Amino acid sequence: MKKYILLSGLLAIGSMAFAQAEFDALKYSLNDINGSARYVAMSGAFGALGGDMTTLTMNPAGIAVYRSSELSITPNIGVATSNSIFNGIGSNDSKTKLMINNFGYVGSFRTYQESEITNFNFGIAYNKIKDFSRSVYTIGNKSPKSLLDRICTDENNGGSNLYTPAYETWLVNKDINGAASSVLTDNEKVNNFMHMFETGGIGEWDFSLGANYGHFLYLGMTLGVQNVDYEMKTIYGEDFSQGGGLELRNVLATQGSGVNFKAGAIFRPFPQLRLGFAYHSPTFYTMTDVYGVSMKSMGLNDPDTNLPFAEDPYYEPNDGSVDYQMQTPGRLIYSAAYQFGEKGFLSIDWDVVDYRQAKLKDADGVPFDDTNAMIKSDFNAVSNIRLGGEYRVTENVSLRAGTAWYQSPVNSALETDNSYIVTAGTTPQYSIEKDTYYLSCGIGYRTGAFFMDAALQRQMRNEHFYNFYDETADANYSKYAELKTNRTNMVVSMGFKF
Repeated sequence: MKKYILLSGLLAIGSMAFAQAEFDALKYSLNDINGSARYVAMSGAFGALGGDMTTLTMNPAGIAVYRSSELSITPNIGVATSNSIFNGIGSNDSKTKLMINNFGYVGSFRTYQESEITNFNFGIAYNKIKDFSRSVYTIGNKSPKSLLDRICTDENNGGSNLYTPAYETWLVNKDINGAASSVLTDNEKVNNFMHMFETGGIGEWDFSLGANYGHFLYLGMTLGVQNVDYEMKTIYGEDFSQGGGLELRNVLATQGSGVNFKAGAIFRPFPQLRLGFAYHSPTFYTMTDVYGVSMKSMGLNDPDTNLPFAEDPYYEPNDGSVDYQMQTPGRLIYSAAYQFGEKGFLSIDWDVVDYRQAKLKDADGVPFDDTNAMIKSDFNAVSNIRLGGEYRVTENVSLRAGTAWYQSPVNSALETDNSYIVTAGTTPQYSIEKDTYYLSCGIGYRTGAFFMDAALQRQMRNEHFYNFYDETADANYSKYAELKTNRTNMVVSMGFKF
């Protein structure tokens, strides 16, 4: 066919560049409130308290609060329900997952009576700090913008990683002057849909040491070793109002490992009050992305014969991979807790995170200067607030509750100015993180050396989900879906103190 004769020397399967984008760095920098049932029940407001397995990854000084050794495990059943509204059309999807929030061991050792150090403790624990699992479904009808418009605009302005798949499936072409255009007619509308399936998470092994100075100063440090396991599958489709359509499928699997350091302190100026501080260094990752893409057109005519294709044109290159390095932002945590005798306490944590400090580099450590400049421009320094409390009903039973607010890490000017968004490789979709909220409650039971805690948590995450970047300023339709992901976690912890 003429098409392949004209450009056969210019196209090669697998020749697309797959570069990292700013939202990749953000994705792996955001943490959830996961951990022990006691920690989850109080929405993570535990920085000044300690004595809990999850504190090894939040404020390492918490390990010094232990006065006995502990062995515990925390399973979790999570249900993530995603609801989207795109130009007035609602859709939803859900996913259920069983996972282990954390498990670990803390050893506590008393020192000699004449020592200023009352206890010296060490611990090894695994904590799940991020759960990616969810299914997202969006529908949009009679949209004036098509993915093909985005592909042609990008190609005419320097190149599009999706031009080759669209070209090979007869959805786009170039004229004799080299300008890209699509099969769509002027003002033709499309009905679109997007299925996105995400799985995996981020886990961390924590190796901690802590010391108790006379029950008024607690110090600790943690070496954290993180592992990333993430997979995303997307199916994006369009039906053209004048006949035909397209389907784009993307698969992205990410594996990585990283290391960080944490240090913390808890100070008791008087018995009822505890003040906490923790520093989290950036996590330094080495990452590998494996990706694949396929595209097909449906219901089109062969321009050489003006007859329908015998088979729908289909494009599927070989899978590719890329290695790179990533640095997440550091974190400062300020905490305070007040104890009301033997009946209970209130606790508050304040995180400060500057997401502008995230960085991406290639496998050799050379910075991606353009992407890092976008990170500094498009992200914010934010505050995360966690508030929780516990009330002892009897000697053995305690009730707990908490709430948290995690501020949006994305600069609002990004959407206000409709700034151009660069996405990774052949994945055109992206989401703008908005504020996330948590509500939680729980109950705890202790008898002798055994304890059991249960918690119920509701995470409410808000996003603006874009199928692709749209540079137009048309106020008659929405460019994004209002996406709300509500995750309900049912958490149980069991353990022994000895």
